[in-house]
Amino acid sequence: MAACAARMETAGDEAGCRVEPPAPPVACTMQYDPVCGCDGKTYGNACVARANGVTRFSPGPCSGPPVE
Repeated sequence: MAACAARMETAGDEAGCRVEPPAPPVACTMQYDPVCGCDGKTYGNACVARANGVTRFSPGPCSGPPVE
C-alpha cells in the first residue's frame, strides 16, 4: 500500500484522502483512463474522480468496483 500512496496524485488536500461534496456538473471526457481514488473506488478518469469530490488518486484501477 505504501507504493500506491507514493504514487498518489494530489488534486487538493496534501494531508491525505478527503472526499468533498461532488462538484457541480462538469463536462468530463468519456476517455477511459482509470484512476484509483483514495476512497478505494475506481473512476473512469481523473476528471470524473475530481467531479466526485475525490482529492487524491493514483493511476490505474482499484481492486473494487468501478464508479460511473
